[in-house]
Amino acid sequence: MHQFNSHLFSMSELHWGTWLALRTLSPHLFHPPFPRDTEVQSVKWVPSFAVAIALAITANEISYASDCMCKPSTTSAETAAETSAGCCKTRTVMRSQYVTEVREVPVTTYKKEERTRTRDVCKRVARIETREKTYTVNVPETRTKTEKYNVKVCVPYTVEEEYTVMVPETTEHAVSYKVCVPYTEEVEKTYTVCVPKTKQVQQKYTVMVPFCETKSVTYKVNVPYSEQVEQSYTVCVPVKKTREETYKVCVPYTEQVEQTYQVQVPVKSTKKVTYQVAVPYKEMVTQTYCVKVPYTEKQTQTYKVKVPYTEEVEQSYTVSIPYTEEVESTYKVKIPYTEEVEQTYTVRVPVTETHEATRTVSKCVPVKTMKSVTKDKGKYVCEAVECPSVKPNCPPRTIQKKVWVPNLVTEEVECTTMQRQESEVPYTYTTTSYKNEERTRTVCIRKCRTEERTRTCKVTKYRNETRTRTACVPKCRVEERSRECSVTKYRTETRTRQVPVCKTRMETRTCEIPVCTMKCETRTRMVPVCKTRVETRTRTVPCCEMTTETRTRTICVPKCRQEERTREVRVQKCRVEERTRMVPVTTMVKETRTRMVPVCKTRMETRTRMVKKTTCKPETRTRTVNKSRMETEERSREVSYTVCVPEERTCSYDVTVYDNVTEQVSEKYTVCVPVKSTKEIKVRVCHKVPVTVDCCGNIVEEAAAEAPAANKAEDKSGDETEAVPSD
Repeated sequence: MHQFNSHLFSMSELHWGTWLALRTLSPHLFHPPFPRDTEVQSVKWVPSFAVAIALAITANEISYASDCMCKPSTTSAETAAETSAGCCKTRTVMRSQYVTEVREVPVTTYKKEERTRTRDVCKRVARIETREKTYTVNVPETRTKTEKYNVKVCVPYTVEEEYTVMVPETTEHAVSYKVCVPYTEEVEKTYTVCVPKTKQVQQKYTVMVPFCETKSVTYKVNVPYSEQVEQSYTVCVPVKKTREETYKVCVPYTEQVEQTYQVQVPVKSTKKVTYQVAVPYKEMVTQTYCVKVPYTEKQTQTYKVKVPYTEEVEQSYTVSIPYTEEVESTYKVKIPYTEEVEQTYTVRVPVTETHEATRTVSKCVPVKTMKSVTKDKGKYVCEAVECPSVKPNCPPRTIQKKVWVPNLVTEEVECTTMQRQESEVPYTYTTTSYKNEERTRTVCIRKCRTEERTRTCKVTKYRNETRTRTACVPKCRVEERSRECSVTKYRTETRTRQVPVCKTRMETRTCEIPVCTMKCETRTRMVPVCKTRVETRTRTVPCCEMTTETRTRTICVPKCRQEERTREVRVQKCRVEERTRMVPVTTMVKETRTRMVPVCKTRMETRTRMVKKTTCKPETRTRTVNKSRMETEERSREVSYTVCVPEERTCSYDVTVYDNVTEQVSEKYTVCVPVKSTKEIKVRVCHKVPVTVDCCGNIVEEAAAEAPAANKAEDKSGDETEAVPSD
């Protein structure tokens, strides 16, 4: 290494050819393309640097050897003295040597210093404020309204409708039938006869003689009436009270906390950036385009026209000619006649009967029952709610908020209701029943007999005749005509024009841009942290309790009372009478007698009779029928209803309000103050030491290790190298 350094840095004593070879082979040695502190890139030019040094040393030794005509020296220490003794030339070479020195370095230290500052502290002061609130109460109010309702009303109307009647027709025709004709023969016959003998006997009998009697009947009537009844009801009345309650308050206080934070310190620098720009330019381009040029031509056009004309045509048509004929027709007539017929009919004879029965009577009886009533016996409870702070460094504060906590309590309340009770009451009533009696009467029945008659009537008939007439028929004939018309046509022409076309070319430009890099620094600061402690306090809170009061009101209760009334009723009765009458009593005495008894016998005979046959034919007739339909009729009535009318009321209540009060508070904080001083450190420094070397490169004499103090400034500006001392 010493030989390399001596040959490398003493350029004044090198041979010119050696210097030129070294400069040509290793240009990076004198002009490195990158900074010295780059460790990665420095490795790349080490091989070329080593080759260049080896060639230079070899060339130098050859040149020295050629000058002094001696062999080149070896690097071994044993032969160095022998070679230098036999060498003819020596020279002084500056050699690098490391020396440890003590130097003073400026050092900055930080000492803590306590300072005082004033800051604003916000406190919350509680005060009680009385406020008024308006609430709405629904007050029941009875109103009346006119209500329209629809009623179905029966409306009678008459409709004419057609109906079919089967009209009877009676015809007579002869019918043969066989008859058993009786004839009588006289036959002698013995018989026993009971000969009656009558005696008059006195007989007693009972007769029910009817008579009418007026009787007073007592009956009961339910007469409705209204009675004013005093009714007790329960009302919840609010009572205002005050109560002491304990609540917790979060009291804020400030505490100084040391906080380490990182700051991004901006470092500004400039950087050269190469960028490409698309520069627009216009270029005229020849463009070919087609244009349609209009021109007019005259053409002869042929078209067809329909020309109307009239033509007379002979036309045949048929006519119906009426004529009258007399025709003899037969018709039937129904001649009415009256016939008396004996008819049996039934008559309903009324019979009065008295019955006893029971009926159900309904009464309204007051009944006391228990019903469940749900009441809200809740209360207001203060809850702690977090409220976000306005200042960013302060934590969220806790405030007290009134919240209604419901407490639904179900109670059993006694109430009086009217219930209907039914009871069975006996009563007497009279019914009239009817019994059927058959009676006989003579009725005149109207009948009709059919007679066939003949009449002559005129009948209108029609005969068809064919006639001829001349009619005008419109027709059209097609004619071909021609006309001159102008026609616009287009011919295509190719034309040329100069069109500006916008193009771009890429240009490379360089600009300096400011680059801001951020350097991270860790700093320390004292930060006031707002904390809270919980304190228990006592306050008087107004509360509202509901007390139950029993009140009395008068209500109208509909009731019914039974009244006994009397009415006069005609009652038909019968009394029993015993009477006497002479009754003939007949007794039978048997006697044997003889008589001629005619015996009836029959013989069959065939006879003919005229039988009337009745047939019915349908006949349509019209009649007026009474019908009724239900029509909707709108009526109005007065209806009472209860409406809850909202009524606004006002009440006072106390609210705890917190006021923000700002106070000036002095606080102490610690600051790190920089203090500059000097410090002695040991530094390894490289100095140039003169060394005597012979022509072969062997060291002949070495200078003292100490470097003169006068050359320190020169060494620092030159090739001074500092080594960082290792602890």
